[in-house]
Amino acid sequence: VSSMMLATACQRLLRPLAPYHARCVRYLKPAMVFHANDAQSTARVLSTSTGIIPGVSRSLDDVVKLELLQGLEPSRVASIWESYHKDRDGVAGVAIPLAEHTLMMQRAKESPMFLFPVRRDGGHFLLFSQFDAKSSMFAMTYLEDYRRSPESAPPWISVHLFGDLLDSKQIGLMRAEADPDRLWRSEAEHLLLLLRRYYSTDAYDRAWAFNHAQRHFDIDSYLDSCP
Repeated sequence: VSSMMLATACQRLLRPLAPYHARCVRYLKPAMVFHANDAQSTARVLSTSTGIIPGVSRSLDDVVKLELLQGLEPSRVASIWESYHKDRDGVAGVAIPLAEHTLMMQRAKESPMFLFPVRRDGGHFLLFSQFDAKSSMFAMTYLEDYRRSPESAPPWISVHLFGDLLDSKQIGLMRAEADPDRLWRSEAEHLLLLLRRYYSTDAYDRAWAFNHAQRHFDIDSYLDSCP
């Protein structure tokens, strides 16, 4: 589906919406030190590449020191990953089981486009999401910007699916990188949950319909049921 065709479909599907008026530190490189009370007991794993630029592809090696993670138990890797991302502006992260990662990748390739609501101030606005299989990344932009110019709409948030540890640890790592001037950290975390809901559970039928049977995609029903 071309960008212009999808923009037209969005115009048809959607009526106008009103806009929104430690234990980790030993694994961190110096530029990404996680200041926590138990900082002295842990080690360096996270990398110095800290620039948050939504929509820019990156490898897991840009974020972590893989050679150090390889020597840890899967539960320890997951704990470090999630603890580091907790309460940090602009990013959110979660570790997921191998089976869920594999399913999300398969479905994202099959149905690469979708809409996600962001609830704020008693209302909501919509982000349009596209998945790029080459970089294993979802990029989301404000729907109204996409309607006006699909080619120039700036990403508000991107979500990377890192599969580097699937074979050795049987876990995948998800990382959201959001523009802090546009999205709150709690909203980035919630978008991670929505991606998992609509690409790794039975709720995937919504994303599938949006991509393959738009006449059966009921936007009002979707928004009513979306948490």
